[in-house]
Amino acid sequence: MIFVDSHCHLDLSGFEEFLKPRLVGKTLEYYDVDLLVDRAFQANVKYMLNIGTHLSDVDKLTEISDRFSNVFRSIGIHPEYAKEHCEKFSFNEMREIFRRCCGLDKTVSIGEIGLDYHVSNDVEQQKKIFSFQLELAEEFNLPVSIHSRDAWADTMEILEAHPKVTGVIHCFSGEKEFAEKVLNTSFYFGIGGTLTFKKNTIFQETVRDILSLDRILIETDSPFLAPVPFRGKLNEPSFVVHVAEKIAELKNISIDQIANQTSRNFFELFNKAKF
Repeated sequence: MIFVDSHCHLDLSGFEEFLKPRLVGKTLEYYDVDLLVDRAFQANVKYMLNIGTHLSDVDKLTEISDRFSNVFRSIGIHPEYAKEHCEKFSFNEMREIFRRCCGLDKTVSIGEIGLDYHVSNDVEQQKKIFSFQLELAEEFNLPVSIHSRDAWADTMEILEAHPKVTGVIHCFSGEKEFAEKVLNTSFYFGIGGTLTFKKNTIFQETVRDILSLDRILIETDSPFLAPVPFRGKLNEPSFVVHVAEKIAELKNISIDQIANQTSRNFFELFNKAKF
């Protein structure tokens, strides 16, 4: 039985608040990639996809995935940084960075990309960067990891303009109408720790009643959105097991089935990733 964390952020250099020490049992621990990867492995989380959000991530993403045989990487521009990238780079410069990185063996996807109207109002720049990265996904034949917050109608419209691209809707939050639209595409659903939150009943109903297991990936979005019983604490890849347990509970099947099917889904979607 193996698990795959299909979406985590192992480079926290931009998130200083997460670099403070924390008490685990009686031990004071500091954020340490080696520690997190080892603890994940001990929890049967045998593979992880380390997700980029900014082109300045590229060197660190490469260093981490080259250091660990079981960590793959994805590079992309998060919608929150769309304006910054448009001001700092030309599209030709961005394309060259992607071209260099997407040719590397352990770069298995493009992401985290998409639209976020909750934190930023630079809508046109977000759409341009999103569409640009979908074109790159077509060029390099790579799946994508989609971030969509308060923007799913526009997200679907842009995805429909790129029918050859497949991927995963990262951090899917359970909207039934959105789920039904995504089910008509080749995209998967990334299910994370928010599924375990007690009040997320609509999300739980969607996973139980609408989503088929062969379209689900499990993820942590570490260091964010830790599942129950760690809600409010630093999230880490080993906690993806708790997401799997909640899906098993909702669908009334064994956790072995969740582990096996979601891992199979991961390697079918991210087919450049090798066991």
